[in-house]
Amino acid sequence: MGAMELFFVDGEISTQVEELAQFIGQQNQSAASFAAEVTQSSDPVQAVLIASQGVLPKVSEDKVEAAYNQLFAIAKIGESGIDGVAATVAKDISANAQSGVAGLRVLNNLYNLVNAAQLAVFSEMVVLAVRVNMLPTLVPLVSQLPKLLSGWTGSAQQKADVVLELRNALDGAQLGNEAYATELVFLEAIGASDARAAKVATSAIVRFANLSAVCDLDALASLDSVQELSQGGQLGSAGELLNALLECDFEQWQKYASANADALKELGVDADKATDKIRLLTVASIAAEHLGEDVPFGKVSQAIGVEEDDIEMWIIDVVRSGLMQGKMNQVTRSLVPTRSTYRRFGADQWSLLAERLDQWKSSLESLQPVIGNAKLVAQQQAMQMAGQAQVTIKES
Repeated sequence: MGAMELFFVDGEISTQVEELAQFIGQQNQSAASFAAEVTQSSDPVQAVLIASQGVLPKVSEDKVEAAYNQLFAIAKIGESGIDGVAATVAKDISANAQSGVAGLRVLNNLYNLVNAAQLAVFSEMVVLAVRVNMLPTLVPLVSQLPKLLSGWTGSAQQKADVVLELRNALDGAQLGNEAYATELVFLEAIGASDARAAKVATSAIVRFANLSAVCDLDALASLDSVQELSQGGQLGSAGELLNALLECDFEQWQKYASANADALKELGVDADKATDKIRLLTVASIAAEHLGEDVPFGKVSQAIGVEEDDIEMWIIDVVRSGLMQGKMNQVTRSLVPTRSTYRRFGADQWSLLAERLDQWKSSLESLQPVIGNAKLVAQQQAMQMAGQAQVTIKES
């Protein structure tokens, strides 16, 4: 029998089952007999679903998606519905798919077809991506995790398991920034009630210290779960590290790091990377205190313990990190910050912001008479010019 091309049939469920059964049987060189066996069973839909296990995932890449689309169409009509069989089908694909690209495409199609089983299908997408070394394809989904979690059907425990499964996979693939982002999602969406929250928070704090591309400390420190765990003493030395990152300038950090070298090493903190992170945060703190003012390079270099000749590169790094915006003046050898990010935006920062807003309001109010006078002068000049203008019509 020649190779059968799979196609969709708008007809009776029995016809669709028979067609797919022939295709599955063909993979074992027994298309006709297998199709007859399936169609004559007491539950043909269940029979073809069972028969597809371990067979369809190994179909050639150009046919596997069409084969599964037909299986999904049959499952939707079956007694259990597609949600009832999705977890089993997804697990089969993640374990046996020959093509990672095709397997992930099929799982994506299945995810979009189901409702209650989305969490289970997503979990198998992670398993498959890890197995075929294609985890970077799931990275764009990290930013969507909060929305996905809110839409998934399942217990808090099940959702937490999937988030940590993704975090562990990203970690194993050396995608540290994405693993950190996933931990923030866990701490915000799952919270401190999960027994693993303290461990996740500890990991996130250490990652922040070690990752050069992650500089928004408030995004971590302001989370309710992190504050609850820290205040409850559940973070131990990691909580002390977080407080040091929040409060220390460079000089204070050196003293803290020296006194707690063993604890930091046990946590897995890279001392050099953490020290560089403190330098960036210290420059941002100085900038926040002197917005719109000239800050001499010498003051900044002294504050972070580097040579003044190297300070421009450090300022550039702070700008690249997103912590600060501003301009450098090589003539006066100074920095004029125009925006800066606080490590922690609390009551003191709100008070300072209110004070600055009052100052800006006063400045604007003092400008109103000047603007009013300028408008009046402009109106008077316009009236004078209008009076001087003459229009002459020559008589014919």
